Amino acid sequence: MGLVNANDTLPIHQKEFENGRPAWTSLSPEQQEEWINDMATYAAMIEIMNDGIGEVITATKEKGIYDNTIFFFMSDNGATSEGGFIAQLMADLDNTPYRSYKRWCFQGGTCAPFIVMYGDPQKNVLKGQFSDELSHIIDVMPTCLEMASAEYPKQFNNKKLRPTEGESLLPAIWNKKLSSRDLFFEHNTFCAIISDGWKLVRDDARNPWELIDLTNDPFEENDRAALYPQKIKELEGKWNKWAEQHNVFPFEYRPWTERINYYKSLNPDQSGKN
Repeated sequence: MGLVNANDTLPIHQKEFENGRPAWTSLSPEQQEEWINDMATYAAMIEIMNDGIGEVITATKEKGIYDNTIFFFMSDNGATSEGGFIAQLMADLDNTPYRSYKRWCFQGGTCAPFIVMYGDPQKNVLKGQFSDELSHIIDVMPTCLEMASAEYPKQFNNKKLRPTEGESLLPAIWNKKLSSRDLFFEHNTFCAIISDGWKLVRDDARNPWELIDLTNDPFEENDRAALYPQKIKELEGKWNKWAEQHNVFPFEYRPWTERINYYKSLNPDQSGKN
């Protein structure tokens, strides 16, 4: 399909399994059956979703708006390992060839499909092809605004709004290059920055950074931190500046459910009216 470079050697990730990655034959019959059933359920979900997308497209045609409609399809993150050992095996398979899972800022957690299709076939310059331009969820709003020839408001209900970040993806959709830029990530204290082919990433703010040469190591197998301490210092400085500007600090280390309950206790009114 062309999603992965034909010359790349597909990895066998061990770090997430503490160098004890299991073989299929090492699983018990019960574990094998659980994995088979869970994957079959997942496949059924995909089939139902596919049917639903077809119904949406059919509906736009019936309403006579198909040619004036743009369809976006995307996932919010990589597959999740939440749910135990078999769930981790499923996520590892689903995210192949990328490392790690939903929540983390490694490629397996942040790389997701994004499909754009115009109802007007004349506008689908890359029909049936892929763009390898690096993009981010923050680019969706600017893309929609440019497609609609609209401007993002500077205020709403007499309150000043933060300007949108990101860039329009229209150049990539039209098979052109996007401008070079740094991209930043943080989720549950998991942090990363991608800058000029390098990626600084860590699985917890209390753990040391890993430095990845994404150009030559797209699957994040080799940590180059010991070889390039100055690059770590440079990228960490950029990430810290971004984190300060976006109120990432102080880090919140409470587990997710505990965190929600804590902040609900501080703000019991969750109606969103105030």
